[in-house]
Amino acid sequence: MSILEVKDLYKNFGKTQVLRGISFSMQQGEVLSVIGSSGSGKTTLLRCLTSLERADGGSITVGGKVVFDPAAGVNLSKEEARANQLQFGMVFQQFNLFPQYSVLDNVTLASRLHAKERADYRENKKEILAQIEEHAKELLDRVGLLQKAENYPCQLSGGQQQRVAIARALAMKPAILCFDEPTSALDPELTGEVLSVIRSLAAQKTTMIIVTHEMGFARDVSDTVLFMEEGRVAVKGAPDYVFGEGATPRMRSFIGAVTNYG
Repeated sequence: MSILEVKDLYKNFGKTQVLRGISFSMQQGEVLSVIGSSGSGKTTLLRCLTSLERADGGSITVGGKVVFDPAAGVNLSKEEARANQLQFGMVFQQFNLFPQYSVLDNVTLASRLHAKERADYRENKKEILAQIEEHAKELLDRVGLLQKAENYPCQLSGGQQQRVAIARALAMKPAILCFDEPTSALDPELTGEVLSVIRSLAAQKTTMIIVTHEMGFARDVSDTVLFMEEGRVAVKGAPDYVFGEGATPRMRSFIGAVTNYG
């Protein structure tokens, strides 16, 4: 069974059609890269999947449960919608770390707030918070920043801040981890350290959707690549196909503009 199924997803902003019938599915442990020029709908697609935006039509099924399908009358309660949102972890272009909190506090904040809703929180508060902190330190170690746990964001490089953002997204144990051009705000020399972390996550079979302009990275790390053009999926398939015989003239032009890919 697919962990994510998207069928005929539409999204308009006023009279502008941004998504025009997007369809794809993903299996658990799969890496899906979404490429395309600015304005093709990539970020809007992520925002609709993660409930940051509400689509205007189509359906979204996560883990076998339909979470969006207005035509079928699916209307989640606030609690259900929030539970669905927690299935997605989001790493943005900008790091969005809280400057007043340490690295460790940035990673644990959402988990600590969510833990307060547990029925046994008051009774087991100390143990629960200790488990959250231990998990956060494991994640910081995973992204190579355990030694920076007590530092503040202003004391980190851009690459380090983005790695903290990745750890923060993983802290809620999402079913699907989403990246919206995670290296676009970084200097070129810092891009490699973030891509290295994402590669390690892929090797560990973390389910991921990655919007990226790093063509070589997308080809190497992905199970499936989507090339979006004017709100539609223009090309979809395995990397060798998408970057090879499946590439349309428009896609080849796009790739040539952002890389030295032939």
